[in-house]
Amino acid sequence: GFHRRMLPAPAVAFSTPAGKDLFKASIAQGNAEIFFRVSEAFRTQDEPAYCGLGTLVTVLNALEIDPGQIWKGSWRWYSEDMLDCCVDLEEVKKDGISWDEWLCLARCQGLSTARASRSEESSLDAFRGAIQAACTSDTAVLCVGYSRKTFGQAGDGHYSPIGAYEAASDHVL
Repeated sequence: GFHRRMLPAPAVAFSTPAGKDLFKASIAQGNAEIFFRVSEAFRTQDEPAYCGLGTLVTVLNALEIDPGQIWKGSWRWYSEDMLDCCVDLEEVKKDGISWDEWLCLARCQGLSTARASRSEESSLDAFRGAIQAACTSDTAVLCVGYSRKTFGQAGDGHYSPIGAYEAASDHVL
């Protein structure tokens, strides 16, 4: 199995000097406002195919959406096992989740304003604009579904929230 793998370019590890410089620049540019909410609520996925669920849980908790049910003790906090509409969790564990299923789950949990955009229906400039708008806000989170293969990484489909944008290098966190 894998313990750690080097990130292939153009990815830059967050904890490296270059990663820290990119993050500092994004803060200076005002392009990391949502980062703090996302990082406070960041959820590492419980299952290899739960990246979509982990991303959605992060967003729901970052935006302080009340799940309306107890997580543990007296705490109301989202966890992946609460996302049990639209798709069977055992199927997600095995096959992951489609973009349409992810949107259905988001809307079921109260994100009625969740908007979908597919790359083939948009443009790179529109994508950059959406990134900038989300990263300069602390009330909206942009989530992306993408192929890790495109970036030379292990695996294929992946979901992630975007927490910051460094405009000069065109990198997102």
